[in-house]
Amino acid sequence: MAAVPYGGKKKSWCWASYLEQDKAIAAPTKLFKEHQAFPQSKNGFRVGMRLEGVDPEHPSMYCVLTVAEVSGHRIRLHFDKNLDCYDFWVNSNSADIHPVGWCEKTGHKLHPPKGMKDEEFGWSSYIKQSKAQAAPKALFENQNTTVTPLGFRIGMKLEAIDKKNPSFICVATVTDMVDSRFLVHFDNWDESYDFWCDATSPYIHPVGWCQDNDRILTTPPGYPSVKDFSWGKYLEETNSSPAPARAFKGKPPHTFLPLMKLETVDKRNPMLVRVATVVDTEDHRIKIHFDGWTDEYDYWVDTDSPDIHPAGWCAKTGHPLQPPISPQELFESSGQGGCPTPGCKGVGHIKGARYSGHHRCSLSLFLSLSLSHSTQSGCRKIFAEKAI
Repeated sequence: MAAVPYGGKKKSWCWASYLEQDKAIAAPTKLFKEHQAFPQSKNGFRVGMRLEGVDPEHPSMYCVLTVAEVSGHRIRLHFDKNLDCYDFWVNSNSADIHPVGWCEKTGHKLHPPKGMKDEEFGWSSYIKQSKAQAAPKALFENQNTTVTPLGFRIGMKLEAIDKKNPSFICVATVTDMVDSRFLVHFDNWDESYDFWCDATSPYIHPVGWCQDNDRILTTPPGYPSVKDFSWGKYLEETNSSPAPARAFKGKPPHTFLPLMKLETVDKRNPMLVRVATVVDTEDHRIKIHFDGWTDEYDYWVDTDSPDIHPAGWCAKTGHPLQPPISPQELFESSGQGGCPTPGCKGVGHIKGARYSGHHRCSLSLFLSLSLSHSTQSGCRKIFAEKAI
């Protein structure tokens, strides 16, 4: 099937011809997790439907959301009564979205739309006033109430890798649990560093792991006795217990290989899914290269990321696929007016997921501004560590 890029203009490009031409192989479907592979059902979400979900920038917060756009198996979500620039994309089978009323049912705090107080918000009146529809519960794949992963409990301590700065292994706490996943919070850090994971995550370790493996444990900022930190004393001071070592489950290394082809979300412009190649691997991560682009756009991604899919996923789900940019397109873009970013074609994101064009050339952040935003909070943490 020919690829249909964003905007709907058909291209004479297809996976079979491309793989044959490059003598390349697509990453086998069996290498992908169930949530990354070809979905078993169609995306039933529709624009305007209301739901509850996790704020990706503040993973401990559940917010009132509206479906703003549907594309294949993906949906763009909008924070009610907020700016479009905060919109974000998820797959329709995401574990981070829930039906209306889920927070109340499971004892989680739901943050009302901007400008509304907690006591002013109620789903029934809000839906009626908005003349909106709640997304049907049948659309959510993760409808179960909280199921505790064996051995983990809210409040338990552990050692966790800071995903924004992987050289740091920090004192952390389990602060929320939903189904088989739990939320990891770094003690005394703000919630923007939090992350959801399950017991097989390579980013978590039991208390004492750093000492046993001759690694430096980063203590909570402001902790008075950095050099004399001991888990025994800290657990006593915080009246907490460690997550038992038996609760942590190992994750076998993936079997992706360099040069395998796949389809990957462009994290600089998340409305786009591009043809990509694995160019390097680690035990639990792969390095992605977007075909036709220079390696400055390459990035590492976890092998269980919801943003990677097998070849043919876009065609199967009805999502536009961006074919590799050609040398001719690179050359033509350098010699014409408009946005100087090769391959941009006016599809930008300076003002968020909704917008499809740059408002002026200097605002073309197809290049790097989104990445500098994602690492900025991490820089704050590094500087803080140096100051301790």
